Amino acid sequence: MKEEQKTKLGASLTDRLLEERLNNMPVFDASEDALNRLVDLAREGVTEFPKELIHQVEISDMLQALKKSHGNYLNTKLPEIEQSIYNLYSKQADSDNVLLMLCGFFISYQKKLVAHIQYEEVFLFPYIESLLEFRKSGTPIDRERFGNFTLKQFFENHSNLEEDLNEVRNKITENIAGLKTPLAFRIFMTQLEHFEKDLAIHAVLEDDVLLPRLVELEVHLLG
Repeated sequence: MKEEQKTKLGASLTDRLLEERLNNMPVFDASEDALNRLVDLAREGVTEFPKELIHQVEISDMLQALKKSHGNYLNTKLPEIEQSIYNLYSKQADSDNVLLMLCGFFISYQKKLVAHIQYEEVFLFPYIESLLEFRKSGTPIDRERFGNFTLKQFFENHSNLEEDLNEVRNKITENIAGLKTPLAFRIFMTQLEHFEKDLAIHAVLEDDVLLPRLVELEVHLLG
C-alpha cells in the first residue's frame, strides 16, 4: 500500500514539475515564430526568403527587433570593441604603432555607423511608426517633421554599412600579415568578425524583409 502511495506521489510531483516547466516556457505567436525562422535563415546566409514567411511577420515586430539590435550595438557590442582598443592603447609599445593605426580604421567606421543608427532611431523609425498609424487610424503623416521623405527614396540611397565593415576588417587583416599581435588585438579582430556577421543579419532583415514591405505599403497608402 505504501509503495502504491509513493508511486502516486511521484507521478503527481512529476506532473506538477512538467506543468510548471511548460507554463514557464516562452510562448511565441505566429509573427514571432516566423521572425525567428527568418533570423535562422539569415544566419545560414539566405537572402531570398519565402514570401509567405515574410508576410507572417508583423511589421511592428520586425521594427522592435531592429531597435533591439541597435540598443545591443550601442550599449554592448561597440563598448566591448572600444574596451579592446583601449587595452591596446594602455599597453602601447613602439611595435604596436601599426596596430593602433589599424584600429583607427574601425574608429572612423564606428562614427559613421553610430550616425546611421541615430538617424534611423530619430527619423526613419518614427516615420515608419507614423506610416503604420496612418494605416491603422488614418492619422496623416506630419509633413512638417518629415518633409517630402519617402521610404522608396531612403531604400534607393541606403548605404551598406555591413559591406563597409567587411572592407575595414579585410584592410586590417591584409596589413597585419607577419606582425606579432598581442592578445588585446586578437580579441579586437575576433569581435570585429562576430560583429560583422551580426550586422549582416541585421542588414538582411532591414533591407530584404522590412523595407520592401514598407515601400509597398507606402505606395499603397500614399500613392
